[in-house]
Amino acid sequence: MNRPWVATGVGILALALTSCSDNSADRDGNGIIDADERAAEMDYDAFIPMKAGQWETKFVFTDIDVPSLGKAQKQEIMDEVAKSASNRSCLSEAEAKKPGADFFGGDGADKCVYKAFDVSGQNVRMKLSCGMDGMGSVDMELKGVMGETEFNYESQVDVRLPLIGKVKMKGNALGKHVGACPAA
Repeated sequence: MNRPWVATGVGILALALTSCSDNSADRDGNGIIDADERAAEMDYDAFIPMKAGQWETKFVFTDIDVPSLGKAQKQEIMDEVAKSASNRSCLSEAEAKKPGADFFGGDGADKCVYKAFDVSGQNVRMKLSCGMDGMGSVDMELKGVMGETEFNYESQVDVRLPLIGKVKMKGNALGKHVGACPAA
């Protein structure tokens, strides 16, 4: 029995899956998304510009997985990582249209490597690995919504600490525009 609708249905499904697949920002396929590839992704996916001025980014962690530590020690680690990852950044008019790695990665972002970077309008997904001065290294996955004056990303953070090993944390990265940049 000939069923042309089955072939048509399979073709439509294949097309739908292809069109929904992640168009990777990693244009050269080397596993690292450099500044040029991030800029191209923002252009391609119609990134909504941020407001120029001073931005405050805070990390708030709600969960940590370190069975061998007590509640106070866990809170101390979450507070310390949140403190080192939180920052204030000034964005010029040009930077607000295409924020650089130092904005998303915080202070010391020159030590960060992007593994994923996908922007679709206000929806953002990033994976990056960063070195932390004196504290080991951190892998972060951030997913959420960015607007002109604020953002909220669900955060999964894996920190590798010298004496403890791998620590997994969950929480949010919250950002907001707080006004004009301070005079230089």
